Amino acid sequence: MFHLSQMDQIFLKSLADVVRTSRTTSQYDKLTFTTQTIADIKNEIQSRQESVRYQALLKLFFLAMEGNNIRWAEFQIINLMGCADFQLKLGAQLAAHLVIDSQSQGLIMVTNVFQKEFKNGHVECSATLSCLGTIANKDLSDSLLTHVLKLTTNTKPLIRKKAIAVLSKIFTINPLNIPGNLEMVIQQLQKESNISVLACGISLFCSVMKVAPKLYPLFLSIVYDQISKQKSNWLLIKLVRISNKLISLEPRFQGKLIEHYTRLLNQTNSKSLQYELVYSIMKYFKNHSQLYESAGDILKQFLNHQDPNLRCLGLECLTHISSSAGLMEFQEQILESFKKSDYFSKLQILQLFKDFTNQQNFQTVIEFFLKYSDLESNHKIIESLIFIIMKDKFINVDDPEKLLLVYIPVIAQKIDTIDNAIRFKELLFELLTRVPGLKVYSDQLCNQILQTYAIQSDTLQGPTLNIVQRHTQLKYSLNHREIIFKSLIMIVGESVKLLKLDALTNIIKFLEQLNILNCYESSLSDIDSLLFKIYIQIIKTDPSNDIIPQIEQLIKNIYNKLHNISIVKISFFYESFILNKTKEQLQQLYNLYAEDLPPINLEAQKLIKPPEGLDITQSFQIDIEEIEKIKNSNNDQLEQKPIIQQLEQADLVSKEQEDQNTQILKQEENEEELKPLNTKTDPIPKKVFTINRDEELPPGVNQNDINQSKEEE
Repeated sequence: MFHLSQMDQIFLKSLADVVRTSRTTSQYDKLTFTTQTIADIKNEIQSRQESVRYQALLKLFFLAMEGNNIRWAEFQIINLMGCADFQLKLGAQLAAHLVIDSQSQGLIMVTNVFQKEFKNGHVECSATLSCLGTIANKDLSDSLLTHVLKLTTNTKPLIRKKAIAVLSKIFTINPLNIPGNLEMVIQQLQKESNISVLACGISLFCSVMKVAPKLYPLFLSIVYDQISKQKSNWLLIKLVRISNKLISLEPRFQGKLIEHYTRLLNQTNSKSLQYELVYSIMKYFKNHSQLYESAGDILKQFLNHQDPNLRCLGLECLTHISSSAGLMEFQEQILESFKKSDYFSKLQILQLFKDFTNQQNFQTVIEFFLKYSDLESNHKIIESLIFIIMKDKFINVDDPEKLLLVYIPVIAQKIDTIDNAIRFKELLFELLTRVPGLKVYSDQLCNQILQTYAIQSDTLQGPTLNIVQRHTQLKYSLNHREIIFKSLIMIVGESVKLLKLDALTNIIKFLEQLNILNCYESSLSDIDSLLFKIYIQIIKTDPSNDIIPQIEQLIKNIYNKLHNISIVKISFFYESFILNKTKEQLQQLYNLYAEDLPPINLEAQKLIKPPEGLDITQSFQIDIEEIEKIKNSNNDQLEQKPIIQQLEQADLVSKEQEDQNTQILKQEENEEELKPLNTKTDPIPKKVFTINRDEELPPGVNQNDINQSKEEE
């Protein structure tokens, strides 16, 4: 840092003074303060004292950080970039990117400054190369390319390294500079022994391959030579990465690398290099069994390692295995790694099994994840398990009965989110639709799931989904347990005719529990429908069954809790039927449930005519008065619609007429203003210019041709 003289300290505002004043200045006085500071900087930056100019440069940095435009200082900064003092020069080079771009007017000055600085010592040259790498554009790159190429042969490794890094930027900006110049750089790198310079050269190759991939044959020889003789782990990592790009462009190159990859796998203890080698082998060397097996052994060590970072890297390598059989080789290590992994590693493992689970490992995967699910990752595990089960229309399921009675109840108990509850509902419906014989076990499934729900709590818990039932004002909330409960009740109702009398009796006994009606109030209509189906089935098979009075009492309890008008009317109908049941009524109602309602394909339904006597436009809402009110209001709106359209059209016509009138008035006013100007004459006659046609004609033009063309015209 410069030390200010005593007089400078008295009259000069330092950077600290400017910062302190800026922080204490109010928002209203900010503009005045900034204007005054810029005026002071303009005077100080022209001073002959380097300390004063340095303080001005620091204050320029501060103004730029505050969001002010300092492009006005472009020429001052360029002058400072070429000054004799290194600290002042370095500060100006750091500020260059704030004022210099492709539209700058001082690019020629910048070029001359850089050419002069490249001839100075290695410290100044290094700082100048860093500045050029920051502000390089097409014009600067073209004019300074030859100078930068000369620096690649400098005796200092630092200068050679920075020169190659700047060449990478130059080749990226203008790929037309690559031919001819790249070969010179490669020849120089073949003689290079410094590792940092070679590492910059590999980065240069990667940049060139992005903009000109067809030049990859130039890199094959030097990359192969460096892999065969290099011992630096960090340089070998770069070489392995660029080899992956070269293999994708030239597959025959992998045959040359097998020997060296095998040697490196056996000799190196560097985990980072081992990871790069295993990653490359898993992706590109699947057909070379011996090398692939060696990489697999190291990958198993990664998966069993105590370091979570290495386990994560091992899982990343597994994503390049393209078959389920290849993944099953590492299944034991992956599952063992799951027990001690963090949340994100568990997500990686779940994604692996979502992609590669098959019939052979389906049971093992389901049982393992159900056993080792925890609170943090439980929702992701359940989501993945449902996906694995439903994948490709249950392609992995070879025992649907075991899935329904063993695994699905456990999954239902672990569900704790609404999204997973909806997925679970879709899973149940899909499974029972595709495997019709499973409906026989619907009562067992419901008993296993709902018994645990009845024991756990008497109230709804967890996040809820607010629902407003259509055609009513009844509002209620659904949580994950409520969604599953409604699904199960619907499934049992569709399977009533397939269940035995004992199973129906067990369902009624279960629903008699008071906490069921208290917990699932929004499902009372579904329970009511289920009870009525069971009631009809039992009366038909065993009219004297002792369970019938209990069903009637349950239905009456539900009536007292229902608030929906339409449901209450239906319930009154049920109640009157229960009090005055006859054989004819029983038979009529039983016929309603005599056949299953198969799932409807909406596209196919369009081609099917509705049954005779069924009006599909008629609403199912029983409250006829409400329907009539809606119809009357709609009719009124339809009658008033033509009148409203006529009024709107009349308004548009009147507005157009007003606009035309205003335009006519404006034109008349303009004509009145222009009348005095049109009548005014110029007292001085205008000079008439004549064209001299006698001048000598250009060579190849003939005067006769010109005259002939005029006559033709």
